[in-house]
Amino acid sequence: MSLEEEQLRTIDREWNEAYPKCDTGALARIIADDWVCIDGAGLVIGKNQLLERVASGPFTFDSHEFDEMSLRVFGDEVVVTGRLRGSGRDQEGPFSLEQRYTRVFVRRNGSWQAIAT
Repeated sequence: MSLEEEQLRTIDREWNEAYPKCDTGALARIIADDWVCIDGAGLVIGKNQLLERVASGPFTFDSHEFDEMSLRVFGDEVVVTGRLRGSGRDQEGPFSLEQRYTRVFVRRNGSWQAIAT
């Protein structure tokens, strides 16, 4: 594994660890200001909307696991796919989930940032 791939796997792991901990500081560092996302309900959201959602902490994970990560590097662009499985509680009670994700990272000024999910 190249140093670049190792850095990207670390960044993706940091994202995965930050979300259930409601660590908006880590997410703000990883996510570019012009990031866009299509969320689980099909809504298009931006960075600030995601950080507000995470900060409000409407959920608690009892367990979570990220696996099946795949990394494809295209010069200064990278596509990461993976899977999240977990369980927890939100306003409506207990939940379990299994979902797949795709993230697009670009290298800007020597640093990697997510631009799309």
